[in-house]
Amino acid sequence: FFGRAVYLYIMYLWPLLRLPLLKAVVFIVVPNVVFSCLFMGASQINHNLEDCSGSDKNFLKHQVITAQNFGACSTFWFIISGGLNLQIEHHLFPFVNHCHLPFLAPGVKELCRKHGVEYKVSAGYRDAFAKHLEHTNELSKAPIAPSLPQSPHHGRQQTNTFE
Repeated sequence: FFGRAVYLYIMYLWPLLRLPLLKAVVFIVVPNVVFSCLFMGASQINHNLEDCSGSDKNFLKHQVITAQNFGACSTFWFIISGGLNLQIEHHLFPFVNHCHLPFLAPGVKELCRKHGVEYKVSAGYRDAFAKHLEHTNELSKAPIAPSLPQSPHHGRQQTNTFE
């Protein structure tokens, strides 16, 4: 509770009490917009993909098939994303600090192989982002209506045979 109260004070109340209104609004809005964009850029590329659109009744299998990792061997992406580049392990072990996820990844990958569950990894951020944009572009297209077979009564007036 204390940590949240301090956060709310620093991010919202302090600017309103200490700065002119316009500066306070900028101080509040800009960091939140930047943080939101960075978070979306690091998390959505691991979920919103054609390859991750499956589902399974088994909770653990579901966590693996609805996520992908990117730059799994990159210390840079691990630090920049706060461990979200190891999304599969993050979903399987949400209670484990992200600093341990690289050590869990080889075991998870081996278990997936053993049980025939696809363990998806993109080479890096650029590859993962390109897959995300490709899928998002496909989702934005209007669906193609399937052609329906013509009814034998099409164009003719039907009569009620129960009268």
